[in-house]
Amino acid sequence: MKNHFSILTCFFLLLLMPSLAQERLAVTKTDSIMLSPKDSLIFVDSTLIQAEKAPSVKAPTLEDLIYKGRTYSLQANEIMLELQEQLDTTRLAEEIPTMEQTIESIRDRTKNPNSKFNFRYVTALMRILKSTEENNQQLDKIVQVRLDRLQYLDSLLGVIKKDDFFTYKIRDTLLLPTYSEEIDHLKANIHLLDSTIYRQELQAARYQSKLSSITIGIMELRRYVENNRTVLEKNLLKKEINFIWESYEIPSPKSIFHITLDSLQLNYLFLLRQLRTDLFTSFLAILILAASYLLVRHTLRRIREDKEYGKVILSRVKFLSEAPFSAVMVALLPLVFFMFDTGSVALLTFFMYILVFFSSVLIHKSFSLSVFVKWLVLVAIFVFFSISNLYWEIAYQERIYFQIGNVITLILLWQIPGKFKSEDKGEVSFLRRLRSLTMVFLTLGIIANIFGRFSLAKILSVAGVVGFIHAITLYFFIKVIMEIIYVIVENKKDADAFTTYIDFKGIQSRIRGFFMFLALLFWVTIFLHNLALSDYVYDSVSQFLSQERKLGATSFTFSSILLFGILIYASYILANNIAYFASLKDQKYSGNRTKRLGSSILLIRLGVLIVGFVIAATAAEIPLDKVTIVLGALSVGIGFGLQTIINNLVSGVILAFERPIQIGDDIEVGENSGQVKEVGIRASKILSYDGAEVVIPNGDLLSQSLINWTLSDKRRRIELIIGVAYDSDMQKVKSLIEEVLTRDRILKVPSPRVLMQNFNESSVDFRVLFWIESMDMMLEMRNEVMNAIFQVFKENDIEIPFPKRDLYIKGLPDEAARLRDKKNPPKTESGDNSH
Repeated sequence: MKNHFSILTCFFLLLLMPSLAQERLAVTKTDSIMLSPKDSLIFVDSTLIQAEKAPSVKAPTLEDLIYKGRTYSLQANEIMLELQEQLDTTRLAEEIPTMEQTIESIRDRTKNPNSKFNFRYVTALMRILKSTEENNQQLDKIVQVRLDRLQYLDSLLGVIKKDDFFTYKIRDTLLLPTYSEEIDHLKANIHLLDSTIYRQELQAARYQSKLSSITIGIMELRRYVENNRTVLEKNLLKKEINFIWESYEIPSPKSIFHITLDSLQLNYLFLLRQLRTDLFTSFLAILILAASYLLVRHTLRRIREDKEYGKVILSRVKFLSEAPFSAVMVALLPLVFFMFDTGSVALLTFFMYILVFFSSVLIHKSFSLSVFVKWLVLVAIFVFFSISNLYWEIAYQERIYFQIGNVITLILLWQIPGKFKSEDKGEVSFLRRLRSLTMVFLTLGIIANIFGRFSLAKILSVAGVVGFIHAITLYFFIKVIMEIIYVIVENKKDADAFTTYIDFKGIQSRIRGFFMFLALLFWVTIFLHNLALSDYVYDSVSQFLSQERKLGATSFTFSSILLFGILIYASYILANNIAYFASLKDQKYSGNRTKRLGSSILLIRLGVLIVGFVIAATAAEIPLDKVTIVLGALSVGIGFGLQTIINNLVSGVILAFERPIQIGDDIEVGENSGQVKEVGIRASKILSYDGAEVVIPNGDLLSQSLINWTLSDKRRRIELIIGVAYDSDMQKVKSLIEEVLTRDRILKVPSPRVLMQNFNESSVDFRVLFWIESMDMMLEMRNEVMNAIFQVFKENDIEIPFPKRDLYIKGLPDEAARLRDKKNPPKTESGDNSH
């Protein structure tokens, strides 16, 4: 029965299959009219299908495929171009082995149990490790950036590879040959890009692995060096070797000769390495030195040849005239040194040797032989101490040499106050203070050496001697800088309209302080370096300045306050210097008011100060809204007690805009008269004709009557009252005076005038009026005209009357008369008039 049922079921299904097939075809069949010929060109390449497509995904059109092909080709080309800019393997191949060699060399030295490190060695190691770490971080950053970029490019390439774009092909490639070639070329490029990215990622990963190994080595060595530095700092004041009066043997595996030789060789390699690293800086430094020397040499030659007073000018430059090349080197080497990394002891010592050499040339040319010989002795001690300062190991054998050098230096320094003489008292004071400071350090070094504190004694001795020699070279640095500026200014006085009115003394007083500050900064930096305290002081000061503090709800740092103060002071100095040079220019064009800046200088000063304040507040991160609160508080103070000050400030601004006076004007204010020298923010300065400087508040200049003799021009009328006797020929007198007034320096327009003025008791007065071009020569012309009138009157017998008085004696006392009669018998006397 079951078999029959199965047969019937199969038969029934066979009957239904045609109708089901027709229905299925009816669903999937596409109208041939709606089918585009170009769509029929596309078919799916089943060999490239990696996964079954979802039935709902619609097949792309030919336009879509062409657009995608073009887009992916452009992306592939961009990736190819970027991959052509490969990693800078040259720098990595050069610097990574150098860093590995440096790490390995330091590691070998740390493993030597016989070497005893000193402060110089530990400090140098810290600097080497720090510079190596910085370089390593830079290289690691470069490699990491490249790896990140390669990963990004790989992700872009992965998006292209995963797209089903490549699963579609053209049925007949002859219909679209260009498209087929483009797709084949894109496939080849993708394969090439994939392999290139892989190779470059592998290369970058290898470099990154080496850099990571260097980083680990630096961390290990830094921990070791810091531990040794801590031990040295703890033992600095402790006894290292025997007292000097005790018998002892110096424990050292090496002789002092070998220690010196090894240290010089090692520092020489460090010096060459730094110069090669800073090759551009080295070339620029040499170029600056050469160009500066040629400029100074050309200036000196022009002064010798073209200047009428060339010998006088050159007599005032002591060092440039004797040794110009050495003088220029002394003036520029301290500045050029700070173009390099100042932390290198080898570079510092190299520059010091060059500076001392050229300073020695200046001393030889400018001072006596005895002074030069003593200087050479100090230089010899300096060379020994500076070479010892380069040692990488503790050499106790040099203990006695340090004692001898300190004693000799103390003897020479003790003789300085009696031997040194100078017209400048500041130089004598400077040398005495420097001598006292150096003697203190050398004395402490001797004491520390006697009691077995060798490391401390060496630090103090080296700092004292090197500091003294360096200070002397910086003294020549300031002197030569002043001489260079002097000859440049004198040389350009005939060629440059600006330098013709430059007052060198005024400029020298202004810039001398700046260069003295630079010299002091250079000296303190190197002095702390020799004391092995530069890093400690720098870190302590940086931490103190950068630490955030709070005052109520307001947080601040001393670095921001310091930066604010420095910028405000710099703007103040800039504003004052602008006013100074502008006032010099006004004095140059004192005869032409239109060419002078005058009181506009005040606006410039205010502008510079305001801009400086805004920049300082922005740099110090001071909110401007809090500044407005402070200004609001000040306004309350203005209402109570600052009216006068604000009045003067506002009056200064009014003077700047209204310009009733300018620098160089001759004015009278109340009982004060003179020439305007400065229009300040609060008050103005007037130089009286007696030489006194009178400070007048700006409010008084506006509130009082102001007489400006040079507001429009500098012409001045001179008035003379000339009296002649009544018996003189008045027409002749007038003609004679008019003849005197025909002089060249008396203006013809307005014409001079001679007027009969008064009939006095004993004279007839003539009023003489004439104009001169400038009131600067008023006294001179008045004197000249009066002398000429007096002389011409004398030649023409014209009397200038003067008061005459007759004395009449009415009577004398009786006793006095009797005595007179005894001595002088009475005689008859007659007078002009009888009484």
